Amino acid sequence: MSMNREAYRLANEIRTDFLADGDRLMECPEDMEMEMRRYETTALNEIRNERKRTRRTFGKMTVAACAAVTLLTGTVLFGGEVHAAIEQITWSIGNALGLSGELENYRDVIHTSVADKGYVVTLQEAVVSEEKLTVNYTVQREDGEPMEQYLTPMEILTVNGEQPGGGAGGSASFLDEGQTVLGVEMSYHIPGVDLSGENEFRIKIRALGSEDEIKGNWDFAFTADGAALMADTKRIPIGKEFTLPDGVTVTLEELTMNELEQRISFTKSGATNYMPQILAGDSEGNQVEFGLRSSDETSGYLSNEEIIDDGRISDTADRVTMTFGVIELPEESGQITDEFEPVGEVFELELQ
Repeated sequence: MSMNREAYRLANEIRTDFLADGDRLMECPEDMEMEMRRYETTALNEIRNERKRTRRTFGKMTVAACAAVTLLTGTVLFGGEVHAAIEQITWSIGNALGLSGELENYRDVIHTSVADKGYVVTLQEAVVSEEKLTVNYTVQREDGEPMEQYLTPMEILTVNGEQPGGGAGGSASFLDEGQTVLGVEMSYHIPGVDLSGENEFRIKIRALGSEDEIKGNWDFAFTADGAALMADTKRIPIGKEFTLPDGVTVTLEELTMNELEQRISFTKSGATNYMPQILAGDSEGNQVEFGLRSSDETSGYLSNEEIIDDGRISDTADRVTMTFGVIELPEESGQITDEFEPVGEVFELELQ
């Protein structure tokens, strides 16, 4: 296992850009705290996704909503030529995540476009799992000309008119060789919000891009609930405790698996500079890695990072063998270890 040491340096540079952005700080009520948490999410996403060089990945802190969408308002009218071009672009969440599984029962196709400042943003689809919303956008110029940079949306999400806190990260890549259509996948971690009932949500995009950003208004509103995917989620209790090199204890609570994702939830006794990971192999020969997706001082979860390449623990496997370990994060900017350090004993879970 090898991780690019430049990823941590890049994350520090991203932090500097975020903190230097006075306008964006004014938009958030918890200013510095939220920016620092955005930076932490960014660092983890840069480190975790360094291997996937075909996509540009990013992480940030934002306020988040939830859902499998059932109603959307706030569409916009275009000239005939532009509108026809937008209609031809379809790009699913399954495509964005590299999944071959069926998400039709859990996703909602929105395919609604909003234009401002010469750019068209189309919210394509949305799907929710527990504490998580995944959406995908396309971004393009109204005149159809190529884009010279990754104009990823900088957005605020609200649920029932309020702004719950949570982390967000995603990936972006051009969908055509001419760089006229940018595809963006975003996943939002939404702790402490019941996603199984119907709620009202709004995605407010206020800028495109982080360098030389284009400020405008691209707003989407919808109602949603995520009961279907939650009901079809397989849950396997773990209950294994590990002590990290700095004395912090981590307890693996549960493995959950559904068509969208596979994750391992955990609790811990305090803050740590060690990033937990799990290497797993199932009885059918599939090898996957669970990397840190979200964490605070008391809890978090690891996500199967191979799903983006359609690698997963098989639904038909009888058992899975797991090795828990850590990668040490430096206290300050600089070198990050690139070695996975096993902690404790290898263990096995029965899946059937």
